[in-house]
Amino acid sequence: MRRKNVALIVETSGIYGREILKGIARYRNTHEPWSLFLDERELNTPPPEWLLNWDGDGVICRSTTPDLAAGLQSRHLSVVDLNDRYGDLGLPRVSSDMVAIGRIAAQHLLNRDFLRIAYCGFEGEPWCESRLDGLKEVVTPVSVFRTSWRGLREHAWEEERNLICDWLREIPLPLGVVACNDVRGHHVLDACKTIGLSVPEEVAVIGVDNASTFCALCDPPLSSVVPDAEGIGYQAASLLDRSMRGITLDSRTISVCPKGIVTRESTDSVAISDPVVSGARRFIRENSRIGIGVRDVVAWSGVSRSTLERRFRTAVGRSPHDEITRSRLARVKVLLRDTNRSVRQIAEDAGFEHSEYLMVQFKRETGLTPTEWRHQPENSFRSRLD
Repeated sequence: MRRKNVALIVETSGIYGREILKGIARYRNTHEPWSLFLDERELNTPPPEWLLNWDGDGVICRSTTPDLAAGLQSRHLSVVDLNDRYGDLGLPRVSSDMVAIGRIAAQHLLNRDFLRIAYCGFEGEPWCESRLDGLKEVVTPVSVFRTSWRGLREHAWEEERNLICDWLREIPLPLGVVACNDVRGHHVLDACKTIGLSVPEEVAVIGVDNASTFCALCDPPLSSVVPDAEGIGYQAASLLDRSMRGITLDSRTISVCPKGIVTRESTDSVAISDPVVSGARRFIRENSRIGIGVRDVVAWSGVSRSTLERRFRTAVGRSPHDEITRSRLARVKVLLRDTNRSVRQIAEDAGFEHSEYLMVQFKRETGLTPTEWRHQPENSFRSRLD
């Protein structure tokens, strides 16, 4: 039997597109193989000019426009549309459930006692507006910031950041911010750093897409909603296969629910309205690796030790000393997961005077030694390299 010729017009530059392709590959590997055309491309790259004249069997397309959709329909090709920019174009379509994404992002912040929630997005993007709709199902009113995504370039970034800073200054704290994607989440975190807002104590930020390397580069690392892009790819491949077999498909959109949330430091806290405690936690987070003690935190905060202890226990349920240890252990986990350094080297880098004390504290918190924790499959540095 002749292999079907299939064109995949899906971006390879971002995690979302690559996960879609992974889902397509998973379907193809368990069904009849296709002859695939795939090129490396950016999200906004126009589809190839030859596509409307292509003598193939099927197309899965992320960059579908109204004109392209009409042209593909006139060719009577089997087509599955994955666009997020125009919505329903009269083709069988698979998409993330954008409303559900906004809904679970907002609920994540509410669960951390951030009762005031804002949204930072891009104007003129339907996927962005749908995520905002989901947020509004959970909480209102919502302060919203939007500028153009397509017009944002490196030379305009300083002006953009200043606009976000001005917006954040107008909203009472503590505040939870849902960013429409991880890129926007980075913008908000950078603005918070610029005007001295403590993240996550005063402002908690969550993005969407879970581009893990990008999220790790944010300061602090960005929590993110995980869309089921692989599931979208699998569903799209299944629909295309049925269509190429002559089965008539429903043109309604199939919405795929998100998989969940990966929590990182940008939301790893409850809302703290006490400015002394939120500032002290930021001081600890930024300096715990250099061997500070409670005396240093007291000197920085400008209140007495007994006052600081009392306000810490009221706000977060633990002492400043416990907070220092917690911050150091968080650093230890990052280094265990993302480097192949020895436990002794990690102890020194994280601010522990002795590696033996690190091992005692680490096992008390996790139930595992640092080496045992590192060798868990989800934490293995070597497996991540492979």
